[in-house]
Amino acid sequence: MTHGSGAVITDLDDHDYLDLTSAFGAVLVGHAEPAVVEAVTAAAASGNLFYTSASPRRLELAQALLHWFPWGSRVLCFKTGSCAVTAAVRLAQHATGRQGVLTYGYHGWHDWHLEAVPEYRLFPSYATGLDGGPEELREVLRRRADQIGAVVVTPLPHRYPPEHYQDLNRIAHEHGCAFVLDEVKTGIRAGAGGYTARAGLNPDAVTVSKGLGNGFPISAVVCRGEMALAHHRSHVWNTYQHEQTALAAALTTLDLTQRWDVPGTVAAAGEWVVDQLRGLFTEHGIPLELVGWGPSFELDETDDSGVRERLQQTLLRHGVFCDVEDDFNISYRLAEQTEVLMERFTAAVRKL
Repeated sequence: MTHGSGAVITDLDDHDYLDLTSAFGAVLVGHAEPAVVEAVTAAAASGNLFYTSASPRRLELAQALLHWFPWGSRVLCFKTGSCAVTAAVRLAQHATGRQGVLTYGYHGWHDWHLEAVPEYRLFPSYATGLDGGPEELREVLRRRADQIGAVVVTPLPHRYPPEHYQDLNRIAHEHGCAFVLDEVKTGIRAGAGGYTARAGLNPDAVTVSKGLGNGFPISAVVCRGEMALAHHRSHVWNTYQHEQTALAAALTTLDLTQRWDVPGTVAAAGEWVVDQLRGLFTEHGIPLELVGWGPSFELDETDDSGVRERLQQTLLRHGVFCDVEDDFNISYRLAEQTEVLMERFTAAVRKL
């Protein structure tokens, strides 16, 4: 891909596609959103990086995120989701005095989490990945609570109900563990308070990134209590937390997200698309099942026919870019073109 505008991205051969990936969900509003570009350009023109402990933009972003997550008391800025979750883990270890970590889901590429991709692991990690329910967590903590500093959970709203995460939250706290919600993907896309608010959770920290800067590299840890105090006893500093362009992008994106009700718009659009696709697949006997929670959805195959891969190739030829192995994400600008999206899906399905 060479460039993008709104919901459309363009490749080296000047073919245009509706972007159903939203760049792994990072582009929440739209590619090259004019207000974001203007803010970033103005920030760059004034100097992008300074040796300083704070800046007006970083303080303003911290205040905005504490308004978004009103239970928090401290905000730490980073560049990627992986860095933010790694920092949250380190804060939890300092806050509890325990090194071990239990995880649910994917949290990035850093060494502590390589148990998620065992084919790349070179040495033992202090994290253990779990894939069962609350009773599994309770049993593990019954045996190892004195070793576990944090339970880190990536919410999958389309796979589990809020009660599932409420139980994990409660069990972690019952055993003195920090409960960290990895909201890198859901923290902004789910609306004010993130999935934390929607599910009625009380984590010690959340991490946010994708959607926060509308594609510009920025992430944050919002924390409270002992984890907020642990910042002074741990080393989680980074040079580019002061980068002005990313801060400007995040501030503008959050402003647009609230003024335009971006989370409500993309959720409604996503639900409509999923409903239309279910009808389309049923009509044409396509063995695919859709699971989603509003602005994001996935395709599950119900047999081994390889129809997902064939659908992806056919969609490319009809001007829709997606990755059937990952989730599909609706951006605000794509929400304005859902009827065109469905026309292209319909044409592609008819060619299968």
